[in-house]
Amino acid sequence: MVVVRIVAGVLFLAHGLVHLLYLVPDVTQFSTQRSWLVPEAARQDVAVALIAAVIVASAALALAIWGVPGLTAAWPVLAVLAGGLSFVLLVAYWDTQLVLGVAIDATMVTLAVVQPGWLKDFLT
Repeated sequence: MVVVRIVAGVLFLAHGLVHLLYLVPDVTQFSTQRSWLVPEAARQDVAVALIAAVIVASAALALAIWGVPGLTAAWPVLAVLAGGLSFVLLVAYWDTQLVLGVAIDATMVTLAVVQPGWLKDFLT
């Protein structure tokens, strides 16, 4: 079970860190220069704030999954927060190639809200 928790935490952390691709100019599907939702003057600032928030929430979620005291019980809130912030970022700066990220976010939020029995056994 410990190995599964370590792997799950690494995956949540990686999902958060992949949002840094928005700051890499040569990765066209991750672009802060086009948004159907955020006005042009605010695009970069809003994107950077959302990227930072997603990374912090994802790192906290990974720590909660790894069993860090004080965070373990908060994993559902952290999962909804990380998934929700990521979803907002992906939708605001949308590219059709980001659909997998939206699916990951939806899965994170769903698991946190539903908390199926197998997941509770895994986290205790």
